[in-house]
Amino acid sequence: MGDQTFFNQTVEWHRKESKAHSFSGVVDYTYDKLTPRTLWQTDDDILAGLIPIIDEPSISINQFKQTEKNQIKSILKHYWVLDRNNHIYSTIGNVNLNQTFFTDDAQELDDGSINNFGEAGFNNDFHFRLNDAFAGLFYKFRTGIFTFDQGAFVHYYRWNPNQESTEVQNRVVVLPNVTAKAEITRSKTLQFNYELKSSFSDASQFASRFYLQSYNSVFSGNTSLENTLKHDLNLRFTKSKGYRGFGIYATANYSKQVEGIVSNVDYEGINQVVTPFLVDNSSETFGLGGRVSKKVSQINLTTGLRYNNISYLQFVNDLAAENKNINTSYNVSAKTLYDDWPILEVGWRQNFGNFTLSENTTNFVTTEPFVNLDYDFLSGFIISADFTSYTYENTSLDQSNSYEIANASLLYQKESSAWSFKVEAQNLFDVQFKNQNTFTSYIISDSRTFILPRILLFSIGYNL
Repeated sequence: MGDQTFFNQTVEWHRKESKAHSFSGVVDYTYDKLTPRTLWQTDDDILAGLIPIIDEPSISINQFKQTEKNQIKSILKHYWVLDRNNHIYSTIGNVNLNQTFFTDDAQELDDGSINNFGEAGFNNDFHFRLNDAFAGLFYKFRTGIFTFDQGAFVHYYRWNPNQESTEVQNRVVVLPNVTAKAEITRSKTLQFNYELKSSFSDASQFASRFYLQSYNSVFSGNTSLENTLKHDLNLRFTKSKGYRGFGIYATANYSKQVEGIVSNVDYEGINQVVTPFLVDNSSETFGLGGRVSKKVSQINLTTGLRYNNISYLQFVNDLAAENKNINTSYNVSAKTLYDDWPILEVGWRQNFGNFTLSENTTNFVTTEPFVNLDYDFLSGFIISADFTSYTYENTSLDQSNSYEIANASLLYQKESSAWSFKVEAQNLFDVQFKNQNTFTSYIISDSRTFILPRILLFSIGYNL
């Protein structure tokens, strides 16, 4: 539970000085304040040795957390049209960010008194200030079937994580950006993008005192963090012929976190102390994807494929290991497009996951045949239904289960009437839960998500 206050105001200015020169300016102000409150209650001994718990039959821990953000962003742009094939545009701007991060963790005792954890290294009262002054210059030109857009931004960062007397830090970063596009034909294009990206973490990552994350985890930030740097490359090909109902979309992407923030997890039994820090070459991602669609008579056929290969560094008890996540999925479907008949879609999806953590490999396979139906019939009736059959397998542990999820609804509304009547059924087969796998920097989990039981609902609507 908690409260949030959010305010945003944007002022824009645009002026066309001549055919060759135009200007635009933007000033944006954002205020965001969030105050969540969390209560942990347990009869067990938790976080022994990490927090100064006073032993009682029932333990109650209250956490008050407050984040407050004030940000002013100002940008001025100049567009210079040299001729129809050559453009130059420049940008200057500034982002001023002020953040506060406050936490208070304490145990509420049975007699009503408070056991505060401040003397054990808890409770943050942290102020983070960042100023980002930047300028950019880009040149865009076209020759033949090719369009090139290249340039760079120069950022001057100045920040002060002053929780304890930390000195002001500063850094200059040059961020190039290149786009090249080939319009092979009107329906066929190939585009390449490259960008070096930089970003800062929020105040909670810099705050160096502890705060409680869960029943067995505490977090401590790091005031020595700096901005991250990541290379992003993307190649995209599209081909479409509307009159033939044929389309191809393919993409390849690569990214490398040359300076990234990772977390070191120190285990003390089942308890975890999590701390972020900056490392070189922290992660690398390669991906391929594609989709082909073809309309045959009044049936639309679609197939797609996606492959992702992610490798990254993990630190446990200050020891580094390289982990991998390889995920491959594909789908095929057919959908009817008749005007006077039901719209019926039948398809098949399958996903293969290969996760490696500290030389331990886990494999998952999820198979999902599905059917979707929409039908507008008689005068004002619309029936909708969907059905998916899940088969979930953890091949490493030789575990599997299957279940079916189905929903249906019937809506009646005359075209000229404001009234509508709807009967809806959710989770028709009353499935209790579904399995899923999650993958974090230090744990692979095979979990269950419980589903609401079968629900039958009748509703009446009136449109004003």
